[in-house]
Formats: sequence, C-alpha cells, structure tokens
Amino acid sequence: MRKYFFILLVLGFTSANAQEREQKTDTVKKDSLISLHFLDEVKVSTRKKIIERKVDRTIINIAQLANVAGIDVLDLLGKLPGLRVTDDGNINLMGKGVTVYVDGKLTYLSGNDLAAYLKSMPVDLLDKIELMPNPSAKYDAAGSGGVVNIITKKNKQEGYNIGAAANLGKGFYRKANGSVNMNYRQGKFNFFGNAGVGAPKDFENSSSTRRFLTSQGFPISTLSQENEITYTRYNSNLKLGADYYLNTKTTMGIIMNAANNTVEERGHNTNLRFSRFIYPDSSVISINNVNNRFRNKLLNLNITHQFDSLGSELSVDMDYGKYRTQIDQVFSNSTFSDIGLPTNNTRISGMLPRDITIYSAKADFSYPSKKGIAFNSGIKISKVATDNKAEYFKGKIGGEQPDSERSNHFRYHEIISAAYMEGYQELGEFAFKVGLRIEDTQANGHQLGNSIMPDSTFNRKYANLFPSLFISFKPDKENKHQFFLNFGRRIGRPGYDKLNPFLTLVQRYNHVSGNPFLQPDFTNNFELSHVFKEQLNTVAYYSDLSNISGQVIRTYGDVYVQRPENTGSLQITGLMITYNKDIFKWWNADLSVNPERIHMNVLLDSKRVDTTYYAHSLNWFNRLTIGKNCTAELVLNWGGRTFSGQNTTKGIAALRAGIRKQFFKGKATIGVSASDLFYSAITQGQVINVAGSDGIYRNRKDSRTVMLSLSYKMSRNAKDTKRPRDRNGARDEQNRVQTSPY
Repeated sequence: MRKYFFILLVLGFTSANAQEREQKTDTVKKDSLISLHFLDEVKVSTRKKIIERKVDRTIINIAQLANVAGIDVLDLLGKLPGLRVTDDGNINLMGKGVTVYVDGKLTYLSGNDLAAYLKSMPVDLLDKIELMPNPSAKYDAAGSGGVVNIITKKNKQEGYNIGAAANLGKGFYRKANGSVNMNYRQGKFNFFGNAGVGAPKDFENSSSTRRFLTSQGFPISTLSQENEITYTRYNSNLKLGADYYLNTKTTMGIIMNAANNTVEERGHNTNLRFSRFIYPDSSVISINNVNNRFRNKLLNLNITHQFDSLGSELSVDMDYGKYRTQIDQVFSNSTFSDIGLPTNNTRISGMLPRDITIYSAKADFSYPSKKGIAFNSGIKISKVATDNKAEYFKGKIGGEQPDSERSNHFRYHEIISAAYMEGYQELGEFAFKVGLRIEDTQANGHQLGNSIMPDSTFNRKYANLFPSLFISFKPDKENKHQFFLNFGRRIGRPGYDKLNPFLTLVQRYNHVSGNPFLQPDFTNNFELSHVFKEQLNTVAYYSDLSNISGQVIRTYGDVYVQRPENTGSLQITGLMITYNKDIFKWWNADLSVNPERIHMNVLLDSKRVDTTYYAHSLNWFNRLTIGKNCTAELVLNWGGRTFSGQNTTKGIAALRAGIRKQFFKGKATIGVSASDLFYSAITQGQVINVAGSDGIYRNRKDSRTVMLSLSYKMSRNAKDTKRPRDRNGARDEQNRVQTSPY
C-alpha cells in the first residue's frame, strides 16, 4: 500500500491518518501548487467535521447533518453561519448580496425566482455548501458578498452506485419530496445523474398598516391590509452527464440539466381605507390568482488535459442555456362603501412570457512548479439575450380592454469578456497569492413602443479591473497560531429584469418597476483572520460599497411602487468569531457570533439618509452521539435587527432539532427533524423614510414543520476515482436573471 499526503487550502482541519489504494503514479492528480502554503499536511479523517473553515471559504458538510432532512435548500441557507435570506428571496453573506452556484452551474435566477428554484431542491441531493466571501481572481467578479457554491452529491466510485431518499412532513400543510442519485463507471466511461421531485404546499399570512401624511407629518388617511396567500408547488429537476477518459491525462465530458417548476398562488387580500374615523370609509376585496411556470434546459461540454505529473492543466468549458418563463395573473377587485354596499368590480389580467438565451465559453490554464511558485490564467466570454413581454387587460369584469399603460415589450443583450492571471509564492513562514481580473461589458436595451409608450433604447459599455490578494503567516510549526489577510474587489451588476422599465402588479396596492438607468455597484473587501489551535477562528472584515442599488419605495395615491435605484454608499465593519469544542466525547458544539457596524449614506426619494446602525447574529450548533450509528442535533439561529434604508426589521430566533439512525452497515438511514419548534420565525418591521407615508408590517409563514426521512444507498464493485464534474463557464450571468417580475 502506498501512502499519499494531500496539501489543501484549508483552515481548521484536524489531523488523522489516511491511506490510498495503489495506483499508477501518473494517474494521481495533484492539487495545484497555487494553494500550497495555506495548510499544513492534512490527513483525511474518517468522520468529517460539520463545519470546516479554510482561509478563503467556509464549508458546511450537509450530508453529515441530521436536522435538515426533508427541508429545501433555501430554508437551509437561512440557517447557515453568516447567511441571511430576506422575505423577498435575496441571499446575503455578511450583509452583502452573493452570487449563487449549483455545482458551478448556472441558475440564471435572482430574487423570488432564485428562491423558488432553491425551494424545489431537496437537501438530500446536497453534499456540501461553500461560502466564499472573498474568492480569488479565477472566479467571476460578480457578487459584492462573494460566492455561495451549492455542491450536490457525486459518487466517485467504479461499478454502479445508487442512492435514494424520500421525505414526508407536516406543517400547516403537507410537505413531500424525493430524490435519487446514481453513478456508473466502467472502463473509459463514467455516467452520472440525479433527479428530484417535490410537491410542497405553503402559506404566507401578512398584515400591514400604512399611514399617509401631510408634508408636516400629520396623518391624512390609513390603509389597513390583511393578506392570506397559499402556494402550491410542483417541482422536478434532472441532471445527466458522462465522462470519457481518452487516456490517463485527457478527459471529455457532457452535462445536461433540465427543470420544470410550477407555482400556483392563490391570494385573498382585504384592504380597509380610513380617514379620521374609527370605521372604514371604503374597502376593497382582492382575489389574486397567479400561475408561474419556469422551464430551463442547460448543456455543458468540457475537456481537461493534464500536461505533467505536477498538475499543469488546461480545461475548456462551453455552455448553452435556454430559459422560458410564463406568468399568468388575474386580479379581481371588489369595492364596497362605508356601509358595505358594492360600488365597483374590476379585473386586471396579465400574461408575462420571458425568454432568456445564454452562451458562454471559458478556458483555464494552471502551471505549478517544484519551487513553491505557481501561476493560473484564463479567459471567458458570455453572451446573453432576453426577450420580455407584458400584455395587460383591465376594466369591469366581462368588459376588459387592452391596458397600454402597463403592457410592454423589452429586449436586452449583453456581452461580457474576461481574462485573469494569478500567481503564488512561498517565502519562509509566509505565502502570497496575487491575482488580477479584467472584465469588459457591452450592453444594450430596447423598449418597443406602443400606442401611448414611446420607443426607447440605451447602450452601455464599461471595463473594470478586479485585483485580489491572499497572504498567510504561520509563526510556529505546531499551527498554534495562523494568520491570514485577504483583499478583493467585486462588482454587482443589475439583474436583467431590473433594467426593464415597465410596471408590474404584485397586489392591488403594491407594484414594482425596473430602471434602465441602473448602474453596477462596486465593493472593496478586506479580511484579517486568526486561528488559534484550530478551534477558535476570528475574522475581522471591512467592506466599502459604492454606488449601491436598492428598492426605493414611492407613493402614488394609495399605491406603493418599488423601483431599483443607485442610492449611495455603505460601509460594513464586522467580526465573525467561531469556537468549536468537544465538550464531552459525545457532545460537540460549534458557536458562531457575528456583530457588525454599518454606516449608510443614501438618497431615498429626495431624502438624504446618513446613519449608523448595528446588526448581530448567532448560530449555535450542537451534535450529540447517542449509542452506535445514532446522532442527534440541536441548533439555535438568531438574527438581530436589520435596516435597509426604508425598512427596519426586528430580530428573529428559531430552534430546530433532529435525530437519525443508520442501519444495515450504513446503507439505510431513518430520521426525524423539526424546524422552528416555538414558531418564533415571524418577520415584523416598520416602513420609514418614504415621502408622505409610513407603516408597520408582520409576516408569518409555514415555518414550523416535522419531517420523517428515509434514505438507502447501494453499490457494487466500488473503487475510488478522481474525476470532478463541476464544469461551467457561465456562472455569473445565471444569478442576474429574475424570471418573475416580483
């Protein structure tokens, strides 16, 4: 038997022994020397840590968790250290928006549609999640908060390997999903795939009160709203792929993805209008029926060639994606007088199809040397075309006419060309990794006119440099102390839909609009971290965001209209302190605390807001070993008050638990998990800094659930291999597409 020692870019691993099966030397793929010094020798453990912290990322091994079986990926993200998921589906890492990858593949989604897609993915398909707040120059520069990489399970063994999972649960409504993962390798061929289906039903109950004010701040009228919405989802996704090994150094691959997600939204909205009396002057009952269907088809072709045993490698990826969204809306509004007599019945209906086509190609070359010096370089080009239509009709029920004010046809084209270089060198106890990326963007949009809307176009060109720097220092051989310094510049490009200027209905008194003049924002991220005895990890960070964009609320009569605008600047200073300890042999605890100081200077609807506020979060993970092959978990998540210029949100705490037991030598697993045990995950907040209005709101969802899970895996002729399958060049573009207008 031969023994290999693996050098990894990692932080916080614990040493243990590992042995490799005897192989030919030239078939053992070495890790790139570009990450040599950031870890000492790591010996693979038979039991992974739940949370692994490295110099440039945090890895959460989802497959090791007992309390998440049966939930979806979006729910999972909101429970991870440093991450927060807002009610409108935006995902933030340490207070900043992120770029989301799934196996390095395009999701082409943002906002509510990214949320819907992630809710369609059962957690049972996942292996781990990587959180990279400051990725290197090799990654696309998009995402001010860095990268969230969702990695699905991939079997790397010869023969056939099949795993399946089923989950059934109950909150207020039923929850059900299932998944299967397979791999078959024989000779020069390797076939793999996974599939997931789900049919969950959820609800959202919300209430709000808006006051409309004079210029002196005195109330004129009040609008009270009660909303009850149910969501019925039918989701399916499929991934199939194959690798062909031409020889020991060259591999070709193909990956195909398809998804079909349908959401049926049924809403009942009661609106009461008050003047200066305790009884309503009028009321509006709205019945909202929205059907949203999203379909995608993705194709990836890739080839990798290894030039020598040191790891010099050339990889090429080509991607094609086709997305189709169809949204059908019907809003029926019935108006009543102060004594309850009907006065008017109207209906607004809309058909909103959207097509998105994306082409992408990239090539990456790595060249390590024997002297602790290494280089990486690469190029990429992507082309995106979107075609958005909105056909609205309005009028009394039975007599609707075309609504040219809301109807629209918008086209957008974008080409991004990029190149990067990065180098690595060791100097004693220090190691340096320096990178530079350049991205050139050319974009144009065309709003086709109609009978009342003029034809208009815009063109935009800009090129930007994105440097990155990583420094490590290890003063002692025992790794009692380790220090790391990181810097990187990022860009946040507007989602494709946010450039579309037309107005879209969400509810009777809530509309959203795009902005063709929206510009990208830029972020400079700094991090200084210290690791003590691989147990205590302290990260101090500072982020300077300029030209930030956000949703600005304006009032038009009783209606709130949200429009994205570049509002100003933001500075975030924070600490991420994490401590992992085996309290007893059977009890492991991981505590993460994240205080932040945030300074905001923005212009909101002609009002300057220059303020400083503090945000806090805490995650406490406990893992208990109960006898043989049985583990239990108890997890507390708490997020403090947040502020976004026109919204302040109170803190939220939630407790979840789970237990699972393995049978038949680990082939079968049965588990029970419960989320939000005390039903405390309720969003409450205030609307402020809106000209002529303020308000309060409260949202509650179907967050308290109990899930029963069962999984089984089987294999034959297992034998380890090392072919990665996460190939894709079009990573940035997919995260900017929001296939629903709200």
